[in-house]
Amino acid sequence: MEKAEQSRKKSHHWLRIWRAFLIRLLLVAVVLIITVTALSGYAISKYKQDYYSNSMRVCDIMAKDFTEYNAQNPQLDLWQEYIPKSVNKVAEQMHVFLYVFNADGSCRIASSNSSIAAADLTLNNEMLAGIRKGGEYLTDKASGKIDHSIVEPMLTRGFTFTLTENGVEATYYLFGASYTKPLNLYTTHLFLFMAILSFTLLLIAGVLIFYQVWRGNSQLEQLEAALQRYAQGNYSQPIPVEQYTSSNLELIAALSAQIGSQSGRAEESSRQFVSNVSHELRTPMTIISGFVEGILDGTVPKNKRMEYLSIVSQEVQRLKMLVTSMLNLTKFDAGTIQLNYRMFILNDTAFRTILMFENRLEKRHISVEGLDGEPIRVCADPDLIGQVVYNLVENAVKFVNDGGTISFTFADEEDCWVFAVRNTGNGISKEELPKIFERFYKSDASRSQDKTGLGLGLDITKKIIHLHHAQISVRSEEHAYTEFEVRLPHVEPPEQEHE
Repeated sequence: MEKAEQSRKKSHHWLRIWRAFLIRLLLVAVVLIITVTALSGYAISKYKQDYYSNSMRVCDIMAKDFTEYNAQNPQLDLWQEYIPKSVNKVAEQMHVFLYVFNADGSCRIASSNSSIAAADLTLNNEMLAGIRKGGEYLTDKASGKIDHSIVEPMLTRGFTFTLTENGVEATYYLFGASYTKPLNLYTTHLFLFMAILSFTLLLIAGVLIFYQVWRGNSQLEQLEAALQRYAQGNYSQPIPVEQYTSSNLELIAALSAQIGSQSGRAEESSRQFVSNVSHELRTPMTIISGFVEGILDGTVPKNKRMEYLSIVSQEVQRLKMLVTSMLNLTKFDAGTIQLNYRMFILNDTAFRTILMFENRLEKRHISVEGLDGEPIRVCADPDLIGQVVYNLVENAVKFVNDGGTISFTFADEEDCWVFAVRNTGNGISKEELPKIFERFYKSDASRSQDKTGLGLGLDITKKIIHLHHAQISVRSEEHAYTEFEVRLPHVEPPEQEHE
């Protein structure tokens, strides 16, 4: 079964490579064929134009020479010697066939290299009409052949010239015909060269494309394997992003690596969160259970019961805040939490909160300042703001130094209510300050001082503050203090509060 699966994967691997290779190679071949055809067509057209122009230029020169010589020597009969001699000489030297036709299309002179006598040659109607209309004629078609006994393709060129004979101007047509063999040979060699060049380029492109496809497929399979590990919850092996540099998968690999890294941290944070929650729940429940059992079975003296019940009450409140935090966190993520605005005295909320930590403060000789300031009434959600106060106070109690001080500030400013909690201690480094409001984040210093904290308090605090359209800021100086300040905007109380 395992061998069959491996064979299937291997077949799929090569099938994907060949499919991608053939598609890319086909596209390159189409582009190459179009490019080669266009270049060949241009080269042939250019060569043909130059060849026609150069090979037949002699006819143009001869026609002009006949007219000029006649004008210079009007008494001479050029047909007796000059024209026939010139025609035969040029035809022999240039390897062309030359013919002189009368205005009616009958042939008057044919060069000596022609296989047909002049009396047997005439211009067809198409050629005669063409040269009469424009004064020139050019074609490489079979219909433009003068000597049809020649099988090979011919290039035919005609020019008009005039002679003055007995005071009368007469029109004649000088035609030249030459083989197109050089042009055909050039075309054949060009196509052969282009074919070899195309095959060579296609072969090189094929090798490069195959390597690229093979490399890209290997990278894709590695990325798929990494994503499968991530899907199975295994984040131990990160994706080597540097291997995908300058490839089509570079962005996907970077994003996948980022997702894997974040998921791995989230997984680790989740495990740590569950462990911390278990500890945070177990600790107050153990205290509550132990003290209640001690009261019930008479182990705790009557004169100590109120003290122990007070501790139980504090742990119940602590447990309540913990559960509320987790419930609110779910509501925040779902966006279903609702604000219940009421007027209340913020100083009283802070006072009740600090009492929950009374035993811990006494054991560490922590002094508290600022609770006896001028009371300020705020309009906000008392439960949620109470949780903010609890989180900030708990944070201050955790990180204040032994024998240190926790200070409260309350103020009613022009456009907002201000509440601040400050504790002496080690403080927070500048590098860690921007991160402390992130969920599950715990600074290096806090990890040693707060081994059971959930890393949720400040994240929840920030969300509650934003729900109130308020602001929270933190200031800290290492080895000196940390201070959190909340600014609640003035809000009109609900109508029932006025009543």
